Amino acid sequence: MHPVPPAETVVSSIMNLKQLLQTCSRPVILFSSWSSDKRRKVQATNMPVSQIRDRILKEFDSLSPKQRTLARFLLENETAPAFYSAGDIAAEVDISPATVVRFARALGYEGYTDLQDAIRTALPAYRTIAERMAERVANGHDDHDLRGRVTEVGTRMVRETMAGIAQEELDRTVEAILAAEQIKIFGSGLSSAAAILAEYHLVMLGLSARAFLNEGVGQVLHLAHIAPGDLVIVVSIWRYIRSTLEALEVAREAGATCVAITDSPVSQVAGLADYVLVADTEGPAHSRSLSGIVALIDLIAATIADRRPEAGMAAIERIEELYLKNDMLLKE
Repeated sequence: MHPVPPAETVVSSIMNLKQLLQTCSRPVILFSSWSSDKRRKVQATNMPVSQIRDRILKEFDSLSPKQRTLARFLLENETAPAFYSAGDIAAEVDISPATVVRFARALGYEGYTDLQDAIRTALPAYRTIAERMAERVANGHDDHDLRGRVTEVGTRMVRETMAGIAQEELDRTVEAILAAEQIKIFGSGLSSAAAILAEYHLVMLGLSARAFLNEGVGQVLHLAHIAPGDLVIVVSIWRYIRSTLEALEVAREAGATCVAITDSPVSQVAGLADYVLVADTEGPAHSRSLSGIVALIDLIAATIADRRPEAGMAAIERIEELYLKNDMLLKE
């Protein structure tokens, strides 16, 4: 089973629905064969996408392990319930249909059908990256639109990331980083670029940090030397890489302090870390974007520099001296 239907099918349906609503002078009654009670129930579920997500996030800690697996699947495949039965969803995540129904009830719905109604009502706002790209291709675009959209989305990601970071969690994370003997940073795929940036910032500020980007034997060798006084930072965004989670599991078993930089408070690394910082990664095109993650890492670095300005400046001056001594910089 595929979690969503082909992008062009969904886009076509959404565009047809929008055209129908725009050409009517009075509200259109959809599903006219339904009873008035049923229509009232659908109206009751007409809530923004963010509220449906908030329900899942609010109840996540109280869910059973199997329900948490389902919750993560739905947060990553938000439109799936609109198109598939409880049995289809259950088969996709290897749980029972009864668990799917209990999950819906745990969110406050009468059953899975009501959850379906809520998501179907909000469907136009649930478009995936592929669906948004398909619509842009169908409608055409120019370079000016691209620049504007990238600017708008990038600005939004940074703004929402900053707004979502609790000062207390940031302060505690920075204190843990400063107290660590060794800092090891793990990231794979797109997250590897963020891991390199984090290493650069921390080393420039005089901290002992190193990024590890390759899974397999190399990662295992370095994980074997993690000690209780160390701190491990993992950068993990959708789609989540197994080796990053495994690195965090080993770090916890070794007694190291664990920090997760991720894009969801219910990602698997978030559930294992001592400190969790969440960034917005919803990019403007085909992939996730690191704009929010980069802003978050910059915030961590700026907070560290503010806490220990003398030590930071001394480290930067030493590095600058080495640059000059070894003739590493291009001449102007």
